[in-house]
Amino acid sequence: MSAEEPTFERFLQALRGTNPFRSHRITDVGGGEATVESIHKNAFTKLTRVVQDAAKEPTSIGALLIGAPGVGKSHLLARLFQWAGEDKATVVYLHNILASPERMLRYVLNATVSDLAGHRGSDYTQSRLYTILNRALIRTGAFKGRKMMTGPKEIEARKEALARLGAKIDPQNAVIPVLNAFLTGTSHASLGDPSAEKRAQAAVLWLSGETLGPDEARLVDQARLLDQAAGEEGLSLPDDAAVERVLHVLSHLCALAELPLVLCLDQVDNLDPDAVRALMSYAHALLDRAKHLVVIVSGVKQSMLSLRTSEVIPAAAWDRIAERILELHMISPEEARAILAGRLDAALSGFEEKEIEEVIAARKRDRLFPLGSEWLERRLDGVQELRPRDAILWARDRWEAQQDRLAAAGGKRWLKEWPGPGADPKPTAAKLEDVIDAEVRKKLEEGKNRRRLQQASLPPDEDNLASLTHRLLSRCAGKANATLLGIEHLTAKKRGKAPAYHLLAKERRADGVIVSTGVTFLCAPSGHGARMPLQRMAEDTKHTDKRILVTDEERRPLRLGGAGKAAYDALGKLGRQRFLHLHLDFAGHAELDSLVGLLGAAKSQDLEIEHPRGQYRKVTEDEVMASFQRQSLLLAHPLLRELLTEEIVKGGTDSVPPPPWDPQQTREHVMAELSWRLGLMAKELAQIFASRKKVPEKRFPEVWSHIKKTAQALHDEGLVHATATDDDLFVQLRGRK
Repeated sequence: MSAEEPTFERFLQALRGTNPFRSHRITDVGGGEATVESIHKNAFTKLTRVVQDAAKEPTSIGALLIGAPGVGKSHLLARLFQWAGEDKATVVYLHNILASPERMLRYVLNATVSDLAGHRGSDYTQSRLYTILNRALIRTGAFKGRKMMTGPKEIEARKEALARLGAKIDPQNAVIPVLNAFLTGTSHASLGDPSAEKRAQAAVLWLSGETLGPDEARLVDQARLLDQAAGEEGLSLPDDAAVERVLHVLSHLCALAELPLVLCLDQVDNLDPDAVRALMSYAHALLDRAKHLVVIVSGVKQSMLSLRTSEVIPAAAWDRIAERILELHMISPEEARAILAGRLDAALSGFEEKEIEEVIAARKRDRLFPLGSEWLERRLDGVQELRPRDAILWARDRWEAQQDRLAAAGGKRWLKEWPGPGADPKPTAAKLEDVIDAEVRKKLEEGKNRRRLQQASLPPDEDNLASLTHRLLSRCAGKANATLLGIEHLTAKKRGKAPAYHLLAKERRADGVIVSTGVTFLCAPSGHGARMPLQRMAEDTKHTDKRILVTDEERRPLRLGGAGKAAYDALGKLGRQRFLHLHLDFAGHAELDSLVGLLGAAKSQDLEIEHPRGQYRKVTEDEVMASFQRQSLLLAHPLLRELLTEEIVKGGTDSVPPPPWDPQQTREHVMAELSWRLGLMAKELAQIFASRKKVPEKRFPEVWSHIKKTAQALHDEGLVHATATDDDLFVQLRGRK
């Protein structure tokens, strides 16, 4: 399907169908939002200097990025990410980092390695980790020549070169052999060797802190360590020191590759105090002992200072992570104008390039068309400073007002009378609860879409799943309309026996009897890793009345060896009322993450609504929870519903019939429409598609969902870049960011 030539009518269609100011916050540091380099220029320069300093000297630097909500902290990190992508650094962006305090460092490692290796294991040659290793070998001279050939001799030469390099940066020879397994496995896999691909995958699992069984350990040449470890539990990083060692080696290799490692811990003030304390203590330790590492901690100024004064963040840790402090302030009216002009330039450039006369003439008359310079001057009258978020929200409302006028007057009359009346009509007043509910729905969908587009940012992790579930259920325990009385997060004590369950819930049945339910999350990559947890569940006959097993069916489906199958079968014989196996897909994991993220944003006073329109107020955690309950958002999740009601839930997901539209034609439609513009919202793509296909209006939600899924698939293939924006996606061709 070829794109129609852009015309004035197509411009009007775009004006009706999209709004370039819908997004007022960064949800994807790799996104393509228009950037005004003069905004927060000094802070950005200081931030890049921190990275450059760490690259030059064998030291690590902590940087604290603070400011009020909406001043542009995440936007600054997005600019850093884009700058780093120009062959400058290796930036890993970690957001909503939730794990039990004692496993926090391990989860940071898991998320970091997942980000560097990517979530598509069959194509590690495209990963940043593969690039870092090869580049380190070349830049240090350990491997001669610039052409990275992949013949057997060259692969062996690189293996030997990395081993020589490892003697200097990994004296214990604990990490480099596994990195070599990844390097050689990935290289041989590119030549079509399936066993080599398994070797690379096993290496990534070990580097992530996962447990390897005997077969996987042999693949990465670590069988000797398996004999020295706690045998039946499998091979994994034994303690925090081993986890740190992996991060130290990775940061050193990044420096040798002249791409210093930068860990961005964004919105840490969203976390509970225990999680913040653990995360900052680990960050402190990493900065003290690693070389060439930068750790950037970002949060709302008031919240971060409160964490310091209450000693949630110890003084010593604060001094280290806040070695360099960067505070963002409000912007000037001139800078606000530049932000709006930048977004308009990006949104309308395609029509100007195609010489649409009406658009060119209007833009020459007023560079802020279709918003209007006079409108902005009125809004800025008497304003000395403001937040970027405020300016974007004003522009969003103004764009919507122009959409209403366009709908009422028609295209030619609208353009002739533009900019129209001096004041925009006041919107109809809405109830506070309705406004909160709408914002919660949009942000929940945005969070899920963001994780779906960046699956590597939310790796399969049992403790993360348990922590997310516990965070949500602990807010519900003892409340009306819930059978849940209490929820406990069980963790293994040092050198102690691992508990049978991650969570232990107490519920009151309808007849008043109190029953206990144990919940175990299992993301083991092999049958060996699943054996012990299943055996512990099967052998527990005293502590629970019911047992729930939750597995990541999409990314880590349950794998069973002989002993594991016997334990699983024994659990199955208990019957549906005493044992339930819930198959969770990635969407289920992302939904838990998004629900918790909303609570965290409210906790740090970073969740806002307009009520009435034009007046901003914070949404509290209690208001978010009340919205969850009004909309039954927690009950919509199968695991949460099981523990909040007595309803029997299904163990899987109902299948959805495929859409009636040809997938290839849909892909061609998306690519063709993007071929001459900088980007479109999925909703606008859906409107164009529905118009051409003459789809009834009542089926538009189905078309919109179909287009979003197509855009997500094209994003995964690297053909487009999609960014989550409220309940929609902003889609661009790759290379046009």
